[in-house]
Amino acid sequence: MLAAVLALASSEQGRWHAYRQAELGETLLQGAGPDRLVGAGRMRADSGALVLRGRLAGHPGHLPPEATRCVNCHATGASAARPAAVSFGPSLDATLLVRALPRRGGPPSRYDADSLCRLLREGIDPAWVVVDASMPRYDISDAQCEALWMRLARPSVS
Repeated sequence: MLAAVLALASSEQGRWHAYRQAELGETLLQGAGPDRLVGAGRMRADSGALVLRGRLAGHPGHLPPEATRCVNCHATGASAARPAAVSFGPSLDATLLVRALPRRGGPPSRYDADSLCRLLREGIDPAWVVVDASMPRYDISDAQCEALWMRLARPSVS
């Protein structure tokens, strides 16, 4: 009986962790608005984890959080079907990220969690091609990067 209770508790804990990761990934993708940063009239303790700090290559100062949202430049999920002219950057669609495709004039490459993190931090894609300087370089933690990859690699059905 005790083993069954412990197994159930472990399963629930795993589901809770997956839910929190999905929530964080979606927040990082969409950007943390005031409704996500404030709870019960005060700043959430984890609000720093909800905001991606980024700067442009060659510039020392950080951009305002509103300027570092992925969705400002990239179509995602259902919006990825929109015409390319609507998006400044490539679509962040799971099937496009994990398929071997030529990107930015380089050889075919595919993303995984590590290569996405390198791209976000250093501006270097999986084929070692440097992305455009207009793409921010992010001060992203391992936990944030993992959550964002989980969201992009397995998008929510909405």
